[in-house]
Amino acid sequence: MMKTKTKIWIGIGAYLLASASPMVKLSSTDRAGVDRSQSSPSLSINLISQTYAQPPDPCRKGLGGEGGEGSSESPAASLNPLIKPGELETAVIGYQTYVLHEVDRLLADAKVFTDLVIAGDVKQAKSVYGSSRLGWERIEPIAEAFEAFDNSIDVRVDEFKDENDPKFTGFHRLEMGLFKHNTTQGYEPFAKKLMADLNALKACVASLEIAPKDMVRGASELIEEVAQGKITGEEERYSRTDFWSFKANVEGSEKIVELIRPMVLRINPELLRQIDNDFAVVNQMLKKYSLPGGKFMSYDQLTPRDKQQLQADLARLAENLSKLRGVIGV
Repeated sequence: MMKTKTKIWIGIGAYLLASASPMVKLSSTDRAGVDRSQSSPSLSINLISQTYAQPPDPCRKGLGGEGGEGSSESPAASLNPLIKPGELETAVIGYQTYVLHEVDRLLADAKVFTDLVIAGDVKQAKSVYGSSRLGWERIEPIAEAFEAFDNSIDVRVDEFKDENDPKFTGFHRLEMGLFKHNTTQGYEPFAKKLMADLNALKACVASLEIAPKDMVRGASELIEEVAQGKITGEEERYSRTDFWSFKANVEGSEKIVELIRPMVLRINPELLRQIDNDFAVVNQMLKKYSLPGGKFMSYDQLTPRDKQQLQADLARLAENLSKLRGVIGV
């Protein structure tokens, strides 16, 4: 227990220092206008630093989530007698490894993106925005479990009084600057804060013990979020890179199914067949809008008819995935 808490607070300490650093200004003159830079400079903190302050424990888990996430708990279940506890534990360990790998990928991709923002390269920053979020989208149910980071990394402008609210931070604040205002000017602090948040998120995830029920439930939550919210285009409203997010959510869900596949196959092969078919149908629609090099068309190219069909396909997939907790017994 002590080792776990140590890892968390080391990460948080680094995070808080990184978060505050871009916002600190040294004032070398007193009220009379006299230069005191050689004696005792006073420290003035921009108001934005207070806005960015995090709660004492950013690793505290909250409701978080969108769409189907953050729902109320169902009654405790009993592990299916056809499943050995060690078998399920192996699957969970495999998922924890996957989550950590995706966090590392997220940090690497976001670093490329934020460096371009800081350098003022609007064109190149736009070109990598979609790919910079893939790691987050694949592990969204886990990442969003940390309420402080969900509210600072992936929050949308709807949660604030207007787009200039300094509390509006994260990926979508940078997305707005690039794709709506076509600029990086004034967005350097937000880029630096995003990286500080992501590094702190990694520290929290590294010490997180994922419960089997959360892993299994995540398979359906990832798809529910697309079917109930993202399908409207509200997520990537400025960049129109929604297909990137859709694909990553699907991939994250597929990974969970892959890890529990042997158990589901043994207990309910028909349900697994339906799920595999549902994934194939959704992926076929996404493929229709894909471009060479793993990229996608702009989301506004999705026809109304295809949008309606995709939503129906996602809803069916989410419904079948929601049955997995009952099959496993978690």
